[in-house]
Amino acid sequence: MHKNRNKNRTQSPIKGITKSTVNLSGNAIGKKVTLSGADTQNIEKVTKLMVDVIRRQRRLWRKELNDWQASRFARYQAEVPKTYLMQELYQDVMLDGHLTGITGNRTLRTTNKDYIFTIDGIKDDDLTELIKDKEWFENIIQWAHESTYYGYSLIWVKDFEKGNIKEVELIERGLVVPEHKVLLYDINADKGIDYSTIKDILLYAQFYDNVGLLEKAAVYTILKRHSWGSWDEFEELFGIPIRIAKIASQSETVKNEVAGWLEEMGSAPYGVFPIGTEVDIKENSKTDSFNVFFQKIKALDAELSKLVLHQTMTTENGSSKAQGSVHENTLEEVIYADEKKELAFLNNRLVPAMRLLGYKIPDKAKIAVEKTTDPNDQIKIDGVLLGAGYVLTQDYIEETYGVEVESMPGATQEVKNPDNTKKR
Repeated sequence: MHKNRNKNRTQSPIKGITKSTVNLSGNAIGKKVTLSGADTQNIEKVTKLMVDVIRRQRRLWRKELNDWQASRFARYQAEVPKTYLMQELYQDVMLDGHLTGITGNRTLRTTNKDYIFTIDGIKDDDLTELIKDKEWFENIIQWAHESTYYGYSLIWVKDFEKGNIKEVELIERGLVVPEHKVLLYDINADKGIDYSTIKDILLYAQFYDNVGLLEKAAVYTILKRHSWGSWDEFEELFGIPIRIAKIASQSETVKNEVAGWLEEMGSAPYGVFPIGTEVDIKENSKTDSFNVFFQKIKALDAELSKLVLHQTMTTENGSSKAQGSVHENTLEEVIYADEKKELAFLNNRLVPAMRLLGYKIPDKAKIAVEKTTDPNDQIKIDGVLLGAGYVLTQDYIEETYGVEVESMPGATQEVKNPDNTKKR
């Protein structure tokens, strides 16, 4: 099965990659790893080169539309695509509160479910224990889903022993060039590791295109930030009434002294001025001027909601229950599609990797989502069954509805026999 796994890896199509290629064994446990042109003879050094080659400082200045254009040029037009500019832009736009909320909403609706192992559609409790309540598994399903926004996620199985994954880490996305399936040695390099041939310790996830939804969201968040800034300036200029002091003296000393008193007043409703000083308060007569900024921000938030959730009324107040139901159904379709992509990733990428890392998982075993029934719907079904004469067990009631039943109806309850006769 693994006869050819120690052969040289296929070289990346990126120009210049052939000068320094990496050979990784299929199952990295206790096997030598060689890196041509470097003194690296063990997995610890190679993984450090793979992920920790550079601890660079992020540029923290505010991103603008010209940064968005520059990052797109570096990604689409450059001979060797660079992704770090766009990923820096994404980290900046994700500071937006509304965008954080709606992306988190969509991710939680997909990941906040009970994932289980099944064999021929039946839950296997022993296999499910391999992933149940495991921090590394929770991280994997979250990072995999976040590829919807960032374009991709390359997940590194950082620490493990045979049959036991201990720790995983998300590789910095700016080091990954998905168009060429390469993990770069450096953000500015044109050489790297062909991650597509490493099936056990590197897991690639892509739920959308390899650029991600945030490319479209970035424009809205940048414009929204402009409106917040302009609104803040408007508040400083017109939010507080302007106070004008008229004095009889022409002395610069007196003028400066009165100006200081006006400044020191702050929000106090009073002030002490020399005789002959007249203070005039100028109120802003345009009370609805804030709508210029407020309505623009609302419109941008609505566009972000439609982009990420395909609707708006699960995050904003709706006008009717019927419309709210339509929007909720639209979101459910989006989440269902995400769930299918998540399961495809888990069964096509993670499960084969777990087998290579020593987990004893049968070929027929698959990861699935444990289906739970809405209690409101289930109680209607159970009511029909009870009305037809069926008897529900105490274990079923406790498990289905999460309640403790002290006692069940006694022998006086009428039940139907197969021959349709009744007995007490």
